[in-house]
Amino acid sequence: MSAARDPKLSVLAVGVDPGPLEGCTLERAEDLLGALANLADGGIDVVVTSLDLPDATGTDVIVSLRERAPDVPVIVVGDALAEPMDAFGAGASDVVPPDAAADLVARAVRYAATLRKVEAGLRRFQAFDELTGLLNTRGFELLANHHFRLADRSKNPVLIVFLRVDGGGESPGEPAVADAATVISSAVRISDVAARVDSGAFCVLLPGAEPGSEPIVLERIIEAVASHNADTGHETGPSLSVGAASYDPEHPVPLEELIAEADGRMRRPSDAPGSSGPPDT
Repeated sequence: MSAARDPKLSVLAVGVDPGPLEGCTLERAEDLLGALANLADGGIDVVVTSLDLPDATGTDVIVSLRERAPDVPVIVVGDALAEPMDAFGAGASDVVPPDAAADLVARAVRYAATLRKVEAGLRRFQAFDELTGLLNTRGFELLANHHFRLADRSKNPVLIVFLRVDGGGESPGEPAVADAATVISSAVRISDVAARVDSGAFCVLLPGAEPGSEPIVLERIIEAVASHNADTGHETGPSLSVGAASYDPEHPVPLEELIAEADGRMRRPSDAPGSSGPPDT
């Protein structure tokens, strides 16, 4: 009978005591060096870590863990050494409060492991776009509907952002689309779901985002365009229009309707690509 049960997740706790985690077996490391050695041995499903270790601090901890085991999600126990957005930017899958109860940490662990499993399954279903490396329409539909079902249970809304590359009345060429994908990828968190859903259109699903957080996404896109321009030496980056819609689990609608709603709210994030400020409202 026990063989039919789901196997327990193997969790590596680094410099932190998450408490007893239901459905998990816990391994421990006190510093980054020990954590890297443990990851090198394999068999770890999720890492839960502090950012204040004896031999490393801040986002350097996340970067080092991700470099050693790119496929292992990293959950940060939040502290003052890094803002949550910095942690996400460094590759963290989630950030939990320093005083989080064990059941909250366990839910974050299960969610991170489930998402990683879903992504691995999507690769087998050829659900990724060859040009950009992002999910394609099929992959986005599968993963978005998975998030909607999670939202139905948690009653937390999910934000959908729709972006289109402006081609001046013509279909944008592959270089413009590839540039836009680079900008979008750098502007979203690792826990967000980005996809190319049309020749010049993209969708980003932001789990856990509050309704009305579109301006934050816009600001991240503007900053990413400016950074891309600086890195490439281009005076202007990809020209993007953006719109957003929210999946409300109390009033669920199909993904197609959400995308159409976001498309109908489309506007430019700035008057000039690479602008340093958000649009006027």
